[in-house]
Amino acid sequence: MVDKPGIGLDVGLSDEEKEDLDKLIKGLKEDQPNAQVGATPEDIQKQIASMMENLTQLGEMLMKFDTKMKSLYEIVRLSYEKGEMMNKRIDAIVESMKGGRNVSPESES
Repeated sequence: MVDKPGIGLDVGLSDEEKEDLDKLIKGLKEDQPNAQVGATPEDIQKQIASMMENLTQLGEMLMKFDTKMKSLYEIVRLSYEKGEMMNKRIDAIVESMKGGRNVSPESES
């Protein structure tokens, strides 16, 4: 299987975040444990420490992405609510015009 460099990670990440993610992925590929029968406990401990560091970095990146997604969700939710309110206002105007009523502020008094 051939690795394709630059496969689209375009999900709203900054260039710096993309580079960090690429480095992390490359690091994970390089740090894959080799099947060594005579591996010493120190070697295994180093591999575990390296994996924990990589997982910590990945977790931090995911938390940043989650924060951005929450902001995007809030924007979409508010836009939807605004659209619904505008639709209700338009419907009220259309109903008012169908009924022949005047919608000026003077008529409400």
